[in-house]
Amino acid sequence: MNARSWQRDPHRWRIRALRGGRWVRERSRKGLSSLPHMFTLANLSCGVGSLLLTMQGEWRLASLMVLGSLVADGLDGRLARWLKSDGPFGRELDSLADVVSFGVAPAVLLHQMMLHELGLAGLAVTLLFPLCGALRLARFNIVSTSGYFMGVPITAAGTLLSTMAFYLLQESTTNPPPAVIPTVMVLLSYLMTSTIPYPDFKKRNKGAGLQFWPVVGPVAALGLLLYAAGWNPWAVILMPLTAYVVLGPWLVVLRKWDEKVQPWLAGVTRR
Repeated sequence: MNARSWQRDPHRWRIRALRGGRWVRERSRKGLSSLPHMFTLANLSCGVGSLLLTMQGEWRLASLMVLGSLVADGLDGRLARWLKSDGPFGRELDSLADVVSFGVAPAVLLHQMMLHELGLAGLAVTLLFPLCGALRLARFNIVSTSGYFMGVPITAAGTLLSTMAFYLLQESTTNPPPAVIPTVMVLLSYLMTSTIPYPDFKKRNKGAGLQFWPVVGPVAALGLLLYAAGWNPWAVILMPLTAYVVLGPWLVVLRKWDEKVQPWLAGVTRR
């Protein structure tokens, strides 16, 4: 179609473009590229819902909302990689959602449950956890790693705290000593801002991380056996989360053993 024919009938050109499918394909691609952002906003919505439920005293539901954030957070990244729509906007939006859902929400939940009894010390611990989580997310956005995370991810730390909260609410007859929860929160805050490498199972096929099933498979099988034996299911969920948090320091100890202790032992045995 030349310029003169288009001037005579501009609507005819528009109909041809629609029939050719180019406009439809472009609009569909743009719509699909925004789908991961919808899951990120669902992650943020669950975090805000957890805060609202905490203020209403619905602590069990508040901890479950953090688990809902975990599901949405896992789906948005996978969809973004599958649709090839991951970019700086999605990373920044995901970090903003994570600091609310896995930083602020679990800390406020535990403060309302028990940390408020410690006064200023409890308030300091409550503030420390989301602040360290925000620092960890800021570093994550500017430091590129492949196959591992630098410091424990805030998603794992926040989910661990919310699962602990739900477990304590279920097992109300066995409350831990007052210093246990603050100690766990301080340790998780340190691990988030540390440089300890943690395996990234999402990139397990790229050669830099641990294999997914050899690590998670035995833990999942053990959890199913304990659940079948009558254990509290929330205690079973705590097991892989705790194992992942401990995995980073344990791998560092093994590496130090290979680098320093084992050569020293070899030299001693030669003497």
